[in-house]
Amino acid sequence: MKRLLAAGVALAAMSLAVPAFAQDTLPGIDPAQVKGKITYYTHWTSYITDGLFDKWVGEFKKMYPNADVDVQGITTYAETMSTRLSTGDYGDVLDTPASVPPDQLSDFFAPLDDLKLSDDFNYADAWVQDGKPYGYTFGVNVEGIVYNKDAFTKAGITGVPKTYTDFIADAKKLKAAGTIPIVINMASGWPLTVFDGLALAISGDGNFLNDTVKDPAPFSADKPYGKSLGILHQWISEGLTEPDLTTDHWEDSKGWLASGKAAMWFLGNWSINQVIQEGSGKAGLKADDIHIGFFPLPYDDSGKYGVNSGHDYGLSVAKNSQNIPTAKAWLEFLLTKTDISQIAGFIPGYKKLPPTLPQLTEFQSYNPNIIAQPPTTAAYVNATNLINFTGGHGEQSLMNADDYNAAIDKLNKDWADAISRQ
Repeated sequence: MKRLLAAGVALAAMSLAVPAFAQDTLPGIDPAQVKGKITYYTHWTSYITDGLFDKWVGEFKKMYPNADVDVQGITTYAETMSTRLSTGDYGDVLDTPASVPPDQLSDFFAPLDDLKLSDDFNYADAWVQDGKPYGYTFGVNVEGIVYNKDAFTKAGITGVPKTYTDFIADAKKLKAAGTIPIVINMASGWPLTVFDGLALAISGDGNFLNDTVKDPAPFSADKPYGKSLGILHQWISEGLTEPDLTTDHWEDSKGWLASGKAAMWFLGNWSINQVIQEGSGKAGLKADDIHIGFFPLPYDDSGKYGVNSGHDYGLSVAKNSQNIPTAKAWLEFLLTKTDISQIAGFIPGYKKLPPTLPQLTEFQSYNPNIIAQPPTTAAYVNATNLINFTGGHGEQSLMNADDYNAAIDKLNKDWADAISRQ
């Protein structure tokens, strides 16, 4: 994974232009069969609003004149698609929901082994069952602090913090300067999943999350998960986050960070371009006037950084699609012949596409220990589903509890019961 990020850094200065691809097709796709209309359900709602999907669908139709794609964006994607999966109404192509355990992939999705793409994708084993792939990722993320450099300067902060003590001190300087130190978007829920990755980073073990099914009390304060949750709790209890934690302001918060009204958030590199490209419009600024940086979160005072890295959403074809040839053609086109991964700020999942995000250069300069997260096991997914800990719901419930310590004790008890039922 270090090599993958290093390659991304070396290529960061390249233009956003995507290499020209021959208008050929892959094994498993017969152009004569690529016809008719399919529905694609996606969480990329902003790319619908700004016309990017119209452009990509137009390019797809040039390759396959008898085909069309109806792109449907869903803002509450994780929750909505979990319901749709249970009803069987989830379109022809969809961003792969995280709620599907690895041993149930074949129940919902069509195998993609005939496309012969696995050798060309990072995290190609992320959605594999019985040796067959059922999804490929849009891209790869590392998780860290996205920050507004001008907000730091205004608060008299001359460099990024190297220890957690310094991080908290800088957050208090930002608050004193009239800036929201850290946006957590708690009401949205899903941004809090980054604290699952932080627990893995603190542990230093890529298998940490999967191994929690062996621990009846992984959320205790002295353990990596407990330390991660404790950091989030401290930020909230010391007033270092946005004051309103009950309203979903995800879209507005991009403008806050772009303008310097807020200084930081803790998310993956995918969020950087959203701040610059979408936040600029909300803040009434030009993208070139927004100065965004990226550094590893120093979660202790050791001066060393563990950083979680993993794949983002995947793309899958619905098993019950009535038009699998066209669905597979759209999947292959979107992942390998468009610039969606670079626009999203990823290290692209498709290895033949160059990463282009310059903030990765800064991130790598701090010499983080990047820990690749393997695919989650069925046992872990099932346990988190049983206690409704997925999608940030677990963190959200804890932070809303009247008694945090009592809520941790209850969470450990619920977890012990969940893993005993595996």
